[in-house]
Amino acid sequence: MIIVRELSTSIDIQNRKKTVLEKVSCEIATGSITTLIGKSGAGKTTLLRCLAGLNRIDQGALYLHNQDLAALSVQQRASLVGFVFQNFNLFPTMTVLQNCMQPLIVTQFLEVTTARLRALEKLNSLGMEAYAECYPSNLSGGQQQRVAIARALALGPQVLLLDEPSSALDPENTMVLVHILKKLSAEDALTVILASQDMHLVRALPGTIYLVTDGQLSQDELLINNFISV
Repeated sequence: MIIVRELSTSIDIQNRKKTVLEKVSCEIATGSITTLIGKSGAGKTTLLRCLAGLNRIDQGALYLHNQDLAALSVQQRASLVGFVFQNFNLFPTMTVLQNCMQPLIVTQFLEVTTARLRALEKLNSLGMEAYAECYPSNLSGGQQQRVAIARALALGPQVLLLDEPSSALDPENTMVLVHILKKLSAEDALTVILASQDMHLVRALPGTIYLVTDGQLSQDELLINNFISV
């Protein structure tokens, strides 16, 4: 289980602090799918980045299975929490296979042979093994996304975070993504948390929805339904 307790964070704008999230609290069950919705700039991505340790927390705490995430090293957190960025962040000069191997070698210090086998296993599970020697520029948006997911999964995380995962996808590939996330949650007991403004994706996914607004999380059904139906 993930526990977010009284989390606050801010950003500096022209020497002034702007609060992005203020005393946010929630609990997210293991193996569940949780979707964060809200307007641009509401704090959806910021919450994901806090969970991944990429943004500073001003106060509050984050726990994963009773472990304080703030107390973990970068390598430890990277092995527990996977992040799929909106633009995928694949290295353009590396092949698909090299992209998936790199974090295993850098953060888990695996030997090249072991890293290669694990990377190929995850690529195969997402139907991308045949593209192992291709470069990202030769792939479609949907294929690049599957590579980014495979790279995150290769580290064996317990949590997978995705920022606007359908922003570069057509409707067909969006449904492929839905299938992948449902399978990861149901079969691998992976906890999936995503931020999205794609209401087609939001409606297609099971699980819990939080509306992020004015630095707060809301589960008010009326507010959520109104936002989704717009």
